[in-house]
Amino acid sequence: MSDEPGGEPAPVEGEPLTSDAAPGAGERHPAERDDDEAERGELGAGEAERHPAERDDDESERGADETERHEPELGAGDVEPLAGEERAAGEYQGEILIESDTAFAELTRPSRRHRAAAFFGVVGVAVAAFVTGLLLFDNVVMPRLIHGVVEVRVPDLSNLTLEQAEKQLGAVGLRLSRAGERFDPAVPAGCVVSQDPPEDTPVRGRRRVSVVVSLGEEFSSVPEVFGESVRGARVLVERVGLRVAGITRAPSDEVGEGLVVASDPPAETVLPRDTPVGLLVSSGAGPRYYVMPDLLGREITGARQQLEALGFKVSTPPGAPSLGTIVMQVPPPGSRIVRGDAIVLQATRRIIR
Repeated sequence: MSDEPGGEPAPVEGEPLTSDAAPGAGERHPAERDDDEAERGELGAGEAERHPAERDDDESERGADETERHEPELGAGDVEPLAGEERAAGEYQGEILIESDTAFAELTRPSRRHRAAAFFGVVGVAVAAFVTGLLLFDNVVMPRLIHGVVEVRVPDLSNLTLEQAEKQLGAVGLRLSRAGERFDPAVPAGCVVSQDPPEDTPVRGRRRVSVVVSLGEEFSSVPEVFGESVRGARVLVERVGLRVAGITRAPSDEVGEGLVVASDPPAETVLPRDTPVGLLVSSGAGPRYYVMPDLLGREITGARQQLEALGFKVSTPPGAPSLGTIVMQVPPPGSRIVRGDAIVLQATRRIIR
């Protein structure tokens, strides 16, 4: 420290400034000091009036700030001392969590027995619901539907037309239903033959009554049976609704033996159903029949030659002349004769002109 004339002493490096070095620092005006004390008093009063929770928060913040100031900062190459331990702890906790999830899944997974029990439980509930619904329908719904309709008796619809039957059913609250048709000779065509339910049957209203309508009497045409066997002709006749009534046999050169020559009535005749039809059957080729002509008044010689040429045996009575006009013949004119029959002719001795 050097003393210079007329100057102030220079401060030594490292020494604190004293009141002498900072003149006027402690010589504050009394009024200023009073103002500072008043401000500090107001701050203290405000601090006292704050909520305890706010004060605690402030103290926590101040403590954190102090901790940050006292902790040393880490460099670029420094390693945080507990980082490895924290990672190991995290991996261990992850393994525990994974093992816990797997065990939980295995514990909560339903077994086969539990699934079967659940299935049969659902089936049982469904069956119980079905049975309950069926009982309610039979015991509650159906009785109300049935007893809510008036009971009536079915009227007789026989021999009525469809329009008449429908009106009669509508009068008692019933409906008509056409079930089909059939031939019936006793009921006119277009009228009711049968009904279901039958007449006088008690039924509920709005029910349908089925009827069968008559087509009247059925007619059939006699089929063509010429040249058919008896069995074949019978099948054809019965197929059209007719029947074979009788069989007559007679010689015929038109067809072979055992075949049908004709029918009675003849083919294409229209007859009511179940009418009998007769059959004429050939017994084979028989003798050929002729009708004896009237030979009276003819010359005996010429007539005798013609009859003998046809195969007849012509003779004259003993002692009768063999020439002249025929005055007698046996058999008489119009008789049926066959080849080989005997014919007797008698003539006079003279020719009658």
